[in-house]
Amino acid sequence: MTAQEIERLAAWCAAAGVSEIELAQAGFSLCLRIQPANVEPRATVGEPPKAEMIFTGVRAPGVGVFRLAHPTTGHPVVERGQPVRKGGTVGILQIGPCLRAVIAPADGVLGAALVEDGAVVGYGTPLYELL
Repeated sequence: MTAQEIERLAAWCAAAGVSEIELAQAGFSLCLRIQPANVEPRATVGEPPKAEMIFTGVRAPGVGVFRLAHPTTGHPVVERGQPVRKGGTVGILQIGPCLRAVIAPADGVLGAALVEDGAVVGYGTPLYELL
């Protein structure tokens, strides 16, 4: 991995709010820890926790660039409204030269993509609605 690629990965992680990432390949390992510029204040005692919606769609399995179409063929992986099965590939996460499948967590119908093709995403980022 070149210094330029490491700088680009660090910028993607910072933009996605990822504070730590570790990569390992044969003969190479890298661990980045990124200090956030803006730290959100912690809740005070007596303040009720914020309610969060439970998301039941497809989330990013890691950090990388989300692809709606395969980078080498240009063919879409799936189309909106298409039925998908649990474990089926619904997108691609590109990490440098590596490609990682984004897997459907359950059977359903693929809803709208929640991020654009080419967007940098972090672990757990919602990618698709699953109807």
